Amino acid sequence: MEISGNDIEPPPFIHIRRNIFLVKKKRDDIDDGVGCSCKESCQENCECRAQTMSCSKSCVCNERCGNKPFRREKKYKLVKTLACGWGVQSCERISRGEFIVEYVGEVINEAMCEERLWTMKERGDHNFYMCEIGKDFIIDATFKGNASRFVNHSCDPNCILQKWRVDGEIRIGIFAIRDIKDGEPLTYDYRFVQFGPSVKCQCGSRLCRGNLGESYQQKSTKQLGFKSTDIPAWGEKHRRSQKSID
Repeated sequence: MEISGNDIEPPPFIHIRRNIFLVKKKRDDIDDGVGCSCKESCQENCECRAQTMSCSKSCVCNERCGNKPFRREKKYKLVKTLACGWGVQSCERISRGEFIVEYVGEVINEAMCEERLWTMKERGDHNFYMCEIGKDFIIDATFKGNASRFVNHSCDPNCILQKWRVDGEIRIGIFAIRDIKDGEPLTYDYRFVQFGPSVKCQCGSRLCRGNLGESYQQKSTKQLGFKSTDIPAWGEKHRRSQKSID
């Protein structure tokens, strides 16, 4: 992972490759014994892919299977942006639908999330990276994570978060939703949940909604360029302002 910009390095954090569970790890057994029937390398019509499930030993596909996205990351680097702090930039061409990087951190529950927010407020911290996946399933990359924590928001993004089942475990990947050029910034829509004063969006897109957390209903889906079903209900970026937890 390269780093470029005027600053020597971004704010410190502990780099990890996989999620660290601080709560009981829940295994989803729904895919036990379920596998695809692809005769050769899996393509778009793979039964597992249709369920956002990585192929497993239950599948009959061969070693060239194209439906094991979490095995290899794309090439990228950290860059210092003009308006959005640190960001992530592609170092190669990425095709629509391809896996880029896994969103990892410490997996915590709602009670731990609130406790951390209070502690951070008392310390005067302003930046944190929490992504709510479901009830009592929050990935907090504030202290431990990887480059995915620096992927910035855009109201017209080139990436999306997707929830996959990999050997029974829920994992979150950042995938390209269109072709991405070498050197292009990577972005996804945070679906930001704001608790307190509005935060001005700095994405610069012609489709910018103005503020993070702006309701989707205030723009037509046609203007936004996606169907409502393309935005999964489980993925949200959270930010509590100091005012909201006083």
